[in-house]
Amino acid sequence: MFDYHNLSRLDDILATCVQNGTSPGMCVALVTPDEKWMKCYGNKQIVPETEPATLDTVWDLASCSKVVVTATCIMKLREEGLLTLDTPIADILDNFKLKDVTIRQCITHSSGLPADINGYKAMTKEEMIDAAMNIQKEEQWVGKVHYSDVNFILLGLVVAKLKGSLNGYAKEVFFDPLQMHHTTYNPDPSWKPLCASYEDLPARGGVVRGVVHDGKAYKLGGVSGHAGVFSTVEDLSHYVEMMLNNGIWHGKRFFSEETMELYKTCLTEGMNERRSIGWVISDPNYALGKNFSEHTLYHTGFSGPSIVMDFDRHMGIIVLANRVHPSRDNVKILQVRNIIHDAAYDCVKGQ
Repeated sequence: MFDYHNLSRLDDILATCVQNGTSPGMCVALVTPDEKWMKCYGNKQIVPETEPATLDTVWDLASCSKVVVTATCIMKLREEGLLTLDTPIADILDNFKLKDVTIRQCITHSSGLPADINGYKAMTKEEMIDAAMNIQKEEQWVGKVHYSDVNFILLGLVVAKLKGSLNGYAKEVFFDPLQMHHTTYNPDPSWKPLCASYEDLPARGGVVRGVVHDGKAYKLGGVSGHAGVFSTVEDLSHYVEMMLNNGIWHGKRFFSEETMELYKTCLTEGMNERRSIGWVISDPNYALGKNFSEHTLYHTGFSGPSIVMDFDRHMGIIVLANRVHPSRDNVKILQVRNIIHDAAYDCVKGQ
């Protein structure tokens, strides 16, 4: 049950975040296995005209795509028996040159691969994929966690190779079963009025809206394992409800109990960061606030979104925002995430 006095305080904090320019707009959900609270603040667009954010606003999830969608697809493929965490990427992607890089290493960012594909802005889609197939490790990161878009570009290609389409498979096993009807890659042009606006990029025709903001995902046609997913706060609340309810949503099991235990396990013990299946897990060096348990997942995206799911305290907080609108120079959100998360924990009675 929510503590509505503290919920009022969280409400004030979020309203202040918009008033002080942390982000033009936000949609926020506080979720428990049997209750949720959702509210919007500010605007989904301020340039060229102001448009208010609403609960049906569709947000670019940026790197939250990695964990919400790509990691989910990989775990569903694992449940189908089509791969294991220790399957080498090269066993599935024939052209991938590094024979010892595994699904586990990519999904925990411990592969030693570089963070980015150098020079991608001048590449075609085919050249980017070729560069990923021929990428080399960076020795200083071997055996350590090093956050890398390349890891999840590869995982997205794995899903596409096994199932024909990352977007299609995600829709089949994830979006449709969880009734996430406004979650997709490459939103239909008719969705544009619903979409939040992002950076003003003259090279791409001005304010980015209804098209993926991330440069690599844009080059890859809008569908990639590392970024590209659009969703609403309501849709994401279905996913968080399922996770907090040990893989069950509306009476139907979505993830096995074994899969859920993997999500609750740190797979990088002894390394420089704590990672689960794609997610940060209970790492005090991240903006989780001060009340998180030992089984807490966390991820953010460059354009402003963040998700926390605490399995022991049975609560989640989703913040969808467009902090890069109209400029990526706005980094105020980095200073308020701990404050938001502390206030959210205070809203769940018994925490």
